[in-house]
Amino acid sequence: MSQRQFASVLFAVLGVFIAINWVPQIVVAIGLFAQPTETSAGHQANSAYAITLLIGTLIAVLLAITLVVMRERLAARLFPADTGPFAARDAQAVALSVLGCYFAIGAIPRLVGVGRFGGRIDWAAVTQLVLGVALFFGARGVARLWAAARSTGSSSSA
Repeated sequence: MSQRQFASVLFAVLGVFIAINWVPQIVVAIGLFAQPTETSAGHQANSAYAITLLIGTLIAVLLAITLVVMRERLAARLFPADTGPFAARDAQAVALSVLGCYFAIGAIPRLVGVGRFGGRIDWAAVTQLVLGVALFFGARGVARLWAAARSTGSSSSA
């Protein structure tokens, strides 16, 4: 199995996992719409939250489905076609790229509701998005850095 094939399989698994993980949030958003409230102001706040939750959930599910559909092209852009042996560094690069994708997709729905509720920036989601994008695009560099750090001091001269 090549690095590209491994990445394609992991992107598909990640997309399915994210989609399945976010589907219950749709039920929660529908439940919030159906929940009776005593005041109209409370109903509006409840509806705004439900709409934001629904939009964020739909974005996450659509990104996950896109990840499954585009997995071959994505893997082809990130990893060159190679016929050499599959090394540990290659597996680390693929895993870091998939992990970065997971972080980025998880952060985007959280950032959707920023403007609706108080306008405060969710810095944890921003950090998660930046980390995810950096891992996604810099996976090979991080894997090389990790391999260099692990091999430092391990060479023995007799």
